[in-house]
Amino acid sequence: MIIRVLTRFDAQAWIAKDLKRGDLHALIDVASGLRPDGLTPDQASRLQARGMARPYGKGNFRFTMRGRVALFVRQKVRRRSGSLA
Repeated sequence: MIIRVLTRFDAQAWIAKDLKRGDLHALIDVASGLRPDGLTPDQASRLQARGMARPYGKGNFRFTMRGRVALFVRQKVRRRSGSLA
């Protein structure tokens, strides 16, 4: 049962659900710590709705464990698809 679920799991669809182009790149900026204020209000609301970022302080954001998992899975999917090409 678990194997069936894992083989049918679409990681890219899970990551991109309800997000727009540039949202994950902005999350990377937040995750790196270089730009904790690197989210626009629209990006912030979408990422918060997905549980990938949370506000702290005044206009700054931190990424959550779900955000970490999304970026990790995205990196693994890109590496795997890049090695097949």
